[in-house]
Amino acid sequence: MPDYTGFTKYTYLITDTMTDGLTFNRDSLTVKVGEATVTNDCTIAYDAETAPQTFTVSIPVLEKKYDFGAEIVVTYTATVNKKAIAVISTNKAKLTYSNDPTTGETKDSQTEEQKVYTSKIVIDKFETGKQETVKLPGAEFVLYKKVPGASGEVTQYYKQDDTTKAVTWVDTIAEATRVTTGDNGEAFFEGLADGTYYLVETKAPAGYNQLTAPVEVKVAGSSTDITKLSVTAEVENKTGTTLPSTG
Repeated sequence: MPDYTGFTKYTYLITDTMTDGLTFNRDSLTVKVGEATVTNDCTIAYDAETAPQTFTVSIPVLEKKYDFGAEIVVTYTATVNKKAIAVISTNKAKLTYSNDPTTGETKDSQTEEQKVYTSKIVIDKFETGKQETVKLPGAEFVLYKKVPGASGEVTQYYKQDDTTKAVTWVDTIAEATRVTTGDNGEAFFEGLADGTYYLVETKAPAGYNQLTAPVEVKVAGSSTDITKLSVTAEVENKTGTTLPSTG
């Protein structure tokens, strides 16, 4: 909280400009001064038509006579959406504040920036020894990751909403999203954070053997290197039929 002594008017305006890759959760915004929540004291504005992911928060520093030196914290959440997939974009915020009680002039702080992105895994499915010439359509995959649990690591499966493209993680393979390779041998999982993932082939292309082990894929998009936001997993299948074993 700044020292507003001598001011008859004081501007304390926070502007946050999000990228199209973020969806602002408007009801989540709160403002605290010290230990007190003062959201209802503030003027919060956004342009729902032309800039729905940009908002301003005007804090009535002078009118409410908040304690000088108290910490001001503005908190909100936003959801990463499909426009952030394999694209590095930037979220920006700045503070505009009064700095001269005699002239009423204001000053802008240096703009703070935060990188926003998600990555995707692209499956390249081909016949063994013929990666460039024989691509394999019709292969079906699910994706999982391992996360800490109460008694060790547990497996969670990728699930994507067909309409919103939002990604969640579910406990069973029956709930998981399944992707199928097209004529070019490609399929993909998108909306991923950094980490290690595992591809499981649940159905092989006709006339080919199904994979018997998962394929490990590492994603490292937080380097904000655009070339690392899309990771290609090269997956080969051999021709033939795997026969059941007998005693």
